[in-house]
Amino acid sequence: MRILFVIGSAREKSFNRQLSDIAYGIVKDWAEVEYLEPTSLPFMNQDIEYPAPEAVAAARAAVERADAIWVFTPEYNFGIPGSVKNLFDWLSRPLDPADPERKSSIRGKKVILTGAGGGKKTANCRSALKALLDFIGAEVLDGEGRGFSLDRRAFTEGIWEPDDSVVSDLKEQAEIIKSNKN
Repeated sequence: MRILFVIGSAREKSFNRQLSDIAYGIVKDWAEVEYLEPTSLPFMNQDIEYPAPEAVAAARAAVERADAIWVFTPEYNFGIPGSVKNLFDWLSRPLDPADPERKSSIRGKKVILTGAGGGKKTANCRSALKALLDFIGAEVLDGEGRGFSLDRRAFTEGIWEPDDSVVSDLKEQAEIIKSNKN
């Protein structure tokens, strides 16, 4: 099985990257993991859509190879980080402008959502992402996914030590992905 990890934070030691590291440890024995960095894509722009820029073509190819996509994302200002929204905007576009069915690389793909953030546990971001993914034809697993609240130490000192409940939730999400393999 192939799982594509999308990290919604560009920060090298982001808390959501830490979540993906834990998830990788959970799935590494039964899944091949590839990472997609949404910050590598240009801003969505119909003037450059066809042919697709190299970074967009590479992102689409990674999505097409994947059996599932696991998004780990913070919440920025009550919503989806711009790089994550931009990624899904590109993925939603038709691969061929003349295709009457408007096939895209994301349509029908299984996606699961996870986020670490403030007291709201990325609820607004995950809700907006689920609505977006439903609209563009992805199959969202586990509803709005799982969110985790960072303590004050994480924000002031940059240190977060996820407890056993975080690991347990990630294991549950991994099992959901595993059980939904095509």
